[in-house]
Amino acid sequence: LKPDGNGKLSKRDGERLGFPVFSMNWTDPKSGETALGFKEQGFLPEAFINMLAMLGWNDGSGKEIFSHQELISSFDMARVHHNGAKFDFEKAKWFNAEYIKGTNAENLLPLVKQELLQKNIAITTDEKLLHLIDLVKERCVLVNDFTAQLAYFYEAPKTIDTDSIKAKWSEEKNNFFTAFAEKCNTLPTYDVASIEVAFKDLATEKNIKVGELQLPFRIMLVGAKYGPGVFDIAQLIGKQETVARVKFALGELG
Repeated sequence: LKPDGNGKLSKRDGERLGFPVFSMNWTDPKSGETALGFKEQGFLPEAFINMLAMLGWNDGSGKEIFSHQELISSFDMARVHHNGAKFDFEKAKWFNAEYIKGTNAENLLPLVKQELLQKNIAITTDEKLLHLIDLVKERCVLVNDFTAQLAYFYEAPKTIDTDSIKAKWSEEKNNFFTAFAEKCNTLPTYDVASIEVAFKDLATEKNIKVGELQLPFRIMLVGAKYGPGVFDIAQLIGKQETVARVKFALGELG
């Protein structure tokens, strides 16, 4: 049924409410119009099957995430509800997010790699990409989300959310990041621990709270307010790229 329970779900309802109603892209043979499918929107097939099984059925335990084999073993027509099942797109996305979190990076690699290549993002090595997938997969609801979550590891963001920095920007913070960029260049070892210590020591020296500096630093590196640990990001993009992005952001901030 429709999300509000009033009548059967139709293609028109999906278009109106902003979600697919077909498992894969479907082209109307009469009009030639293509309707977006769950697969193309970034749903894993295992998550999609799990979601379908839970529409109007449960095993009585309250469990919601089932492997394919568990569904085969547990499914019983006697526990299928007689009433129609309301479709909930947010719940469908929840299933997909849970599957992404629970799938190892090796199995996600082909899907993520294809997604990035379609967006013209040059991948260096599979080894690096596997590490990055593990780093960000808990932040991804759809496979398509990996593009935004990984793109900045491979190329500098084209735009910086300077508005989120300017509200609390000051000359003292400008001086801090100018000094921090220079300090990065002198670090003999450029790893997460070294970057974090340098960042916090300089904050103490400049008498600025670390918490007031980490968000601007994240935006300088990512372009926006998301991503894993900011010192992890700095280490993975490298010293030269970190310094370049900080300096670029300082220029944008005037």
